[in-house]
Amino acid sequence: MKIVIAPASFKGCLSNIEAAEIIKGACLDVFPSVKPVIFPLADGGEGTLDVIKVLAGGRFFFEDVSDPLGRKIKGKWLKNKGTAYIEMAQAAGLTLLKKDERNPLKTTTYGVGELIKKAMMRGCRKIFIGVGGSATSDGGIGALTALGIKFLDRNRRIIYPGAGKDLMRIKEIDISGLFPLVKNCEFTVLSDVKNPLYGRDGAAFVYAPQKGAGRSDVGVIDKGLKNYNKVVKKTAGIDMNKIEGAGAAGGIAGGLVAFLGARITSGIEAVLKMGRFEDKIRGADLFITGEGRVDNQTGYGKGVGVVISFCRRYNIPVVVLAGSVEEEIYRRKLFKDVIILSIVPGVVSLDEAMEKGDDYLYRTAVQVLKLYKKGMDRKDACKD
Repeated sequence: MKIVIAPASFKGCLSNIEAAEIIKGACLDVFPSVKPVIFPLADGGEGTLDVIKVLAGGRFFFEDVSDPLGRKIKGKWLKNKGTAYIEMAQAAGLTLLKKDERNPLKTTTYGVGELIKKAMMRGCRKIFIGVGGSATSDGGIGALTALGIKFLDRNRRIIYPGAGKDLMRIKEIDISGLFPLVKNCEFTVLSDVKNPLYGRDGAAFVYAPQKGAGRSDVGVIDKGLKNYNKVVKKTAGIDMNKIEGAGAAGGIAGGLVAFLGARITSGIEAVLKMGRFEDKIRGADLFITGEGRVDNQTGYGKGVGVVISFCRRYNIPVVVLAGSVEEEIYRRKLFKDVIILSIVPGVVSLDEAMEKGDDYLYRTAVQVLKLYKKGMDRKDACKD
């Protein structure tokens, strides 16, 4: 029998790898002779580096870089031969800040640019940048400043290091100082969103409130991104707002496309390809996945939705374990014939659910696997 275990993270509670190990433990308790196939899911956000290390190997480097407020921290990235894997959250992540520090008008991606530069200096020429979990809405001007680009205000003063509040001040962009190794490198942005740079579906309106922006701040950032795009069009001849996914992670995706020639691709699909996911699920009898919340977004490019689609091709039964489940998703075609269960036993507070998440996940996984075993025993009895 073959059981594949491939959860995403239960944000704020369990990492993807921790969740996979818990479900694996439940599986071994119910089926001691089975060796489950483990494939933690990642889409470019927090935890992506650890998953790629498990799937493809490589060596971690820890560099002195700036956090979203310019304080020095150690930022981790992964090198595998001549390829670098960078997780934006390591230098510009929301989890690096206290709640009262979160403000995308003040936060910068400067540290992300420092990580990219370090990777190039260590010999990497293919660079993948996962952009999930950011605390920033600066259009990537901080990262590009760290790479030598100068953003100038109307008095031709350099804007440094570059944050959301500075986007409206940009009147000129000088690319003459761009780090020379950039032209020898291939950059890929790993993302799971398709939002434009600005507008009602853009980086500011959709994501800035999650990063601490107030209602008036959102308008300031959106206008700033529009101004930024206007100057970029004049400088590089690129309309970032026409690039699908340019608004990812506060617009850094658009900035990296415009000035580094990056391409944007699905983070989850890139990770699945690295780990040869299709090969690993072939012949599976059961597939168990999960995440913190299964909702309408799950079916739009997010990891759990993507792997369900793969399993459907091979007619593999799927069980989804979630911290919470939006009722409406049961009516969606993607989830037809998929078993989706909340791991939370009844009405509990959010704090309790987070505190006991590991126990809830284990217990629910055991219950599901016992039911599956009982169904197998019945089938065998019918054959006899």
